[in-house]
This record gives sequence, structure tokens and C-alpha cells, in this order.
Amino acid sequence: MAIAIRQARNDELEALIPILLLAEQSERALRWGLANLVDAVYRMDDSEHLVGAATMKWRSDPCEIMELGIAPEFQRQGLGKEFVAWLIQEARQRGKRQILVGTSNSSIANIAFYQKCGFRMDHVRQDYFWYLPEPSYENSIQIQDLLVFRFDLVPSSTRKNKLKEEKQIRYEN
Repeated sequence: MAIAIRQARNDELEALIPILLLAEQSERALRWGLANLVDAVYRMDDSEHLVGAATMKWRSDPCEIMELGIAPEFQRQGLGKEFVAWLIQEARQRGKRQILVGTSNSSIANIAFYQKCGFRMDHVRQDYFWYLPEPSYENSIQIQDLLVFRFDLVPSSTRKNKLKEEKQIRYEN
């Protein structure tokens, strides 16, 4: 299967909404994010089908994957990992130092997926899903917090040296 990933045109966004809703269960929140947070929307296609979609916030460093969804019939084929690898490469080309991605505290499969893609736990945004109209559950766990993962694009030795320097400066002051 030949896969192509490219930035979506504005006239293609409506067709991507159902796939993006796999990553954000509130359509209202998704549309608000598309209008206010997202800098680019990408689509993944094979020769005949829309396979996946992702949204990115590039304007900051670290940049952030806002939503990433693969159509159910194409899941478990490595396409999500391929999409993430493509976004990592795009971030490198843009000169970014880190990529963040968040998933709910109850999304056990996503938590494992992002770690398999090389992301590491960074922090928790507590009560992130306050906007859900009623308590929602996944894997019998209430959706409440956003677990944020980080992928460092800078080699770890450079990062470790920078952290040592920052600690040294704090101790000297």
C-alpha cells in the first residue's frame, strides 16, 4: 500500500472531521481547536482512501500534535507510527527541539502507542477535560486528566549537558 502524507487544503477539512473525532470526542472542542490552536492539518492517504489525519501546533517550541487519528479499518497496520515518524521529521525540518502530545488518563492504548513511538512522559494537565458535558469513561476509567508526552529532537547528550548547565547556574545564583 503506497501511503502519502500532505497538508490538507481548507476545502478538505470537513472530510477529515470524522477521523479527527477519533482523537477528540467533542466536535465542538475540535472545531474550536481547528479555528484557534491548530497551525496545520495533515492527511494520510493510500492510493484510494483517506487513511488518517493529524493536526499540529507549530507556532511554539515545543510544537504539539493536537489530534491524530487513523480510520478504524486501517488501524493496527503501523500507519499511526508512520504518521508520527513523518511529523517528527517535519518538526526536525522546521528546527523544533521537542514535540509534545497529550492523551487522556484513560486511553491506555494511546499511552502505550506514544511510548512505542519514542515519547516519554512529561507532565499531567489536571482536569483538562472539564468541558465534557457529563462524566465520560474509557476502559472503565473516568476521563479527567491529559497525560502529556515529550519527544526530544535534540540528541540526549546535548540535552543532558544543557540541563547540567541550567542546574549549575541555579546553584551559583
